[in-house]
Amino acid sequence: MTQLVDASELGFSAGWPSPVHRPGGSRERWDAARPQTRTAAKLTVLLGAIVCAYGYSLTTLVQTATMQTPLAYISLVPLIALGLAAMHAHPGRTEPAIHDRQLDYIIGLPLVGTAIAINLLLPSRFSAMFWVWRIDLLSLPIFVAGAVTIIFGLRVAWRQKLAIAYLLLAWPWPYTTVLLRVLNASTTTTLAGLRLVLRVVPVATPVASGDGSVFQVVHGGRPFPVSVVSACSGINGIVGFLLVGVAFSAIVRGPRIRKGVWLASGMVLLWLVNLARLTFIFWAGRMWGEGVAINVLHPLVGMVTFSLGVLVMLLVMGLFGLSIKPVTPDGAIPTVRSDPGSGRGRQAVPKVFGAIAVVVVAAVVLGLADNALRSYDLVANAAGEPKLLAFQASPATPAGWSVRETETIDWAKPLFGDDSTWIRYLFYPGAGGGNLHAAYGVTADVIDTSDGATFSAYGVEACYQFHGWLLQDVAQVNVGGGITGQTLSFSAPDKQSWSVLYWIVPVKAGQDTHYERFVLYLLNAPGGTHVQLPPGVRITNLAGTIADRGQTAVLAQNRAFLVTFAHELIVEQSQRADTAQTHLASPTITDRGGPAGSAALGVPADNSPGRGPNLLSGS
Repeated sequence: MTQLVDASELGFSAGWPSPVHRPGGSRERWDAARPQTRTAAKLTVLLGAIVCAYGYSLTTLVQTATMQTPLAYISLVPLIALGLAAMHAHPGRTEPAIHDRQLDYIIGLPLVGTAIAINLLLPSRFSAMFWVWRIDLLSLPIFVAGAVTIIFGLRVAWRQKLAIAYLLLAWPWPYTTVLLRVLNASTTTTLAGLRLVLRVVPVATPVASGDGSVFQVVHGGRPFPVSVVSACSGINGIVGFLLVGVAFSAIVRGPRIRKGVWLASGMVLLWLVNLARLTFIFWAGRMWGEGVAINVLHPLVGMVTFSLGVLVMLLVMGLFGLSIKPVTPDGAIPTVRSDPGSGRGRQAVPKVFGAIAVVVVAAVVLGLADNALRSYDLVANAAGEPKLLAFQASPATPAGWSVRETETIDWAKPLFGDDSTWIRYLFYPGAGGGNLHAAYGVTADVIDTSDGATFSAYGVEACYQFHGWLLQDVAQVNVGGGITGQTLSFSAPDKQSWSVLYWIVPVKAGQDTHYERFVLYLLNAPGGTHVQLPPGVRITNLAGTIADRGQTAVLAQNRAFLVTFAHELIVEQSQRADTAQTHLASPTITDRGGPAGSAALGVPADNSPGRGPNLLSGS
């Protein structure tokens, strides 16, 4: 702890000029500024630092607003957090008396350092799973808490704990892990409720299908089918209301049980509103036709009905015994203690320029790390959902190469799960094209499973007989898309060689997420393939060494070839995934559980026989 000492007690004149701060300098001008001006300046720096540190992450969060998934409404979280912060801008009477700058730095610096460590160190450790789990957004509230503590002090950080903690709701991982379990139940319930409504309001007719999600609407004597997909089950609106409702629950007065009842009632209301929305779209299709109902009204009605549902719940809050807390400031911006004889209070953060410098430097470092996360766009979307298709469902090859399945290995099911597959492929060069040329093929073992943890339990070493081979080198490789792989280079007597490259990546398997371990290897390949690594692809030695010349030259050439091969393979897989996503707008893609030929919503459709149904999605 520090103690203020009057300079006159030491025999020095109080008017002695400071050797550090010149009269009329920036420090004096800052001290002379109004408290509101100082607060506005520090708030501007704080928000600027957050945008600088998490610019790309926040941009992808905004992109989720356009996605037809339950994650669409998490883009509202930063705005709602700002609103909560504004509601708690003034100090309260019961705030803890924390006025120690040393404590501010003791708490603030580790928080900021933790956020930096997460974004700098974990991407290479978790590979593509860093983005699938969106760990970058998990670190956002940690950085904000540290930055607020350093710039404003621990007392303000404690006051804003609710707004800071609310930022955790922008983390998609809990939604994807929990909602996927209840999504099927929600869809089933919505379809059952919709069929009951249609008995009373017969604007559409259920059509026999695999899961009962297809309905037929007749306009002008011509029928057209419509399919209600999972995203249209009401789960989107329920998630959106929970995000808004939790924020309002924090600023209203009333018993917690009443707040819980209000939230539960809002979820039920949003589900009923969604049934009304679907019925209205069916009615609109019957009255005005498919184009108006599907292409015009459907994209708009979801947001309108959601807003009305939230507004109704806010208006009836009093019926639940709840009321909004009045915003009554208890005082001005807090000061530490008064300077004897000056009549002015000292600021809670006296050396603000040093505090700002610390946060700005940390924000720049984080911003560079955050910008590097753009590479993940190759393998996952803004919500962290995998883009790549399972290799078995959509085999891809580098340009100029072909692939064929050579063997299915069944003995490993006890290791990787009953739903796992292990298929061996052979890539072989074609007649021409592409940048990779070789006189021999590349073997690939692709293990697909729903339990990615099994890859940690049973690594590559447990699946191959490396006995008798000498491990010359182990290296870590960034093969593209944020995917981190590992290379193993072995040698044996009689100039034998074995070069291995493997990586783990999440893939789409229907509506589920699976994990694939891709193992590429060259056994006794003669080398001679001098390739240049693609831009952004790096090889980092972890143990041992191999050189481009000498006895290990073949291993070095084969390693570089496999790394380049893997990069081009992943790029081709990503392009195929993008093409498949584009084809969702064509009348040839089958929706999950629906009949073949389902057409995606928003595509003008002809009424030719055999055309699939339009897919309804949204709130």
